[in-house]
Amino acid sequence: MAEIIIMPKLGFNMNEGKLVEWYKNEGDSIAKGEPLFSVETDKTNMDIEATGDGIVKALLIEAGDAIPVTLPIAVIGAEGEDVSAAIADAKAQLAGGGAAPAEKEEAEAPVEEKKAAAPAPKAEGGRMKITPRARRTAAERELSLEGLDIVGTGWQGGICEQDILDYLESSKIKVTPVAKAMAGAEGIDLESVTGSGANGKIMKEDVEKAIAAKEKTAAQETACACEDGEKKFSPDGKEILEEIPYAGVRKVIGDRLSESKFTAPHLYFTQKVNLEKLLEIRKQVNEAQDKKTSVTDYIARATIIALQKYPEMNSSLVGDTIVKYKSVNLGIAVASPTGLIVPNIKDSQNMSVVELSQASSPLFEKARAGKLAIHEYTGGTFTISNLGMFGIENFTAIINPPEVGILSISSTKDEPVVVTKADGSKEVAIKPMMNIQVSVDHRIIDGLLAAQFVTEIKNLLESPISLLV
Repeated sequence: MAEIIIMPKLGFNMNEGKLVEWYKNEGDSIAKGEPLFSVETDKTNMDIEATGDGIVKALLIEAGDAIPVTLPIAVIGAEGEDVSAAIADAKAQLAGGGAAPAEKEEAEAPVEEKKAAAPAPKAEGGRMKITPRARRTAAERELSLEGLDIVGTGWQGGICEQDILDYLESSKIKVTPVAKAMAGAEGIDLESVTGSGANGKIMKEDVEKAIAAKEKTAAQETACACEDGEKKFSPDGKEILEEIPYAGVRKVIGDRLSESKFTAPHLYFTQKVNLEKLLEIRKQVNEAQDKKTSVTDYIARATIIALQKYPEMNSSLVGDTIVKYKSVNLGIAVASPTGLIVPNIKDSQNMSVVELSQASSPLFEKARAGKLAIHEYTGGTFTISNLGMFGIENFTAIINPPEVGILSISSTKDEPVVVTKADGSKEVAIKPMMNIQVSVDHRIIDGLLAAQFVTEIKNLLESPISLLV
C-alpha cells in the first residue's frame, strides 16, 4: 500500500521544514531504516529514515524548498504498484496547503456552478432589506453596508446573516498556506499578487514570481550600487564582496540571542585562575591512559560540582516558575558549519573527568559535521563557552535561554603573579593564568550567588585533586 511521506515536525516551535537533500531518486528502492532525506532544523541538519521497504514513486519537492510541516513531500509504494491516486492526492494537498481533496474542490469550484441569486431588493422607502441578526453581524465585523451590492438569499431576497458571512469570506485573499508562508518570509504584500489558482487563489508559483519581480526591482534601484564589470558597489560607493541573506540557521541563532540579551538583564563576574597544578595533574592523567583529557574536561567537572553546590545556577525560568534541576545537562558550545551549536551531556553530574571526556568527544564530532540529533542539543541546564584555543584573553558570553547562566573560558597565558612563600615573604613568579567569567540572568540570580559560584569554580581548578575524587 502506498505511503505518503510528510515534512516532519522535529521541534515544538518548528512550523516549517527545509529539505536539504534527497538521498534517493524516483524509482530507487529503499529499505526500512535507510535515510531518505535530510531536513534543516534551527540548529542542525537531521536525516529522516524510511519507515518501511518499497520503491520511491514520487519526490514532490526539491532540495532547498521550505514548506509547512505535515505537508506531503514524497510517495513510496511497492514494486509494480499503481500509486497514481496517492500521488494525485499528495499533490493536491501540497498545492492546497494540506486541505483534503473534497475541501479543495469545494474551495475551487467554478463560480458558474454555484447557485446564482439576485441582489437583495430594497424595502419600502429605499432601505436595504436585511434581518436584524445580519445587520448586527455586519456591525460586529465593522462592515459598512452603505453602497455594497450584497446578494441576498433569505426570504423574498432579503439579506440574512449567512450572506454577510459569505460576503466577508469572498472578500478575503485566497492563498495556499505554502504561498502565504513564503510571502510572509519575503515581505511580499499579498494584495499586490494576482492568483493563478481557481477563483483567483494565490499559489506558490505566484509568490515566486512576485519575489523575483521584487528582487529585480531592488537590483535596479541599487544599480548605483552600480556594477562596474564584475564589481558591485553599495549606494554610498563601498565595493561589495558578497551579499548573504540573513535567514535560516543564522537568523534563528540571532533571534534567540537577541531575545536573551534584551529580555534577561545580564550581570557579569570574572575571576583569574592559576592553572599550574591542573596542568600538572592533567599531564599525569594523560600519561597513565590512552584517552587524553583536555583542560575543558576539568573545567566541565569543576562547573558540575559548583552547580550541585549552588543549584539555583542550574535552573530555568519557565513562565512564572523558577525550576531548579537535579540533573546537570551540561552544554559545551561548539562551532558547526551552520553556526554555534551547544551539544549537552545528559546527567553529567554522575560522570568523572575521564567519563566526561569520553561522552563529549563524539558529540563534538557530530556537531562539527552538522549531524547532531535534536535530543543531543536540547534540554541543557547550563552552558560553557570556551574560546581559549583561539587565543582570546577575555570575552563576555550571552546566556543560552532558558538557562540562567553561562561560563566563558578564555586562553591560558603566562603572566607575572605575586606569590607568597612559606616564610611569608613575597616574590613575583610566572604562572599559567586564565580568565573565567560567568554571565547570569539577574532576574533569577543575585550578584552574591554569582560571585560565590564563579569563585567556587576558581578554587576547584586551583585545587584540582578535588576534581578526581
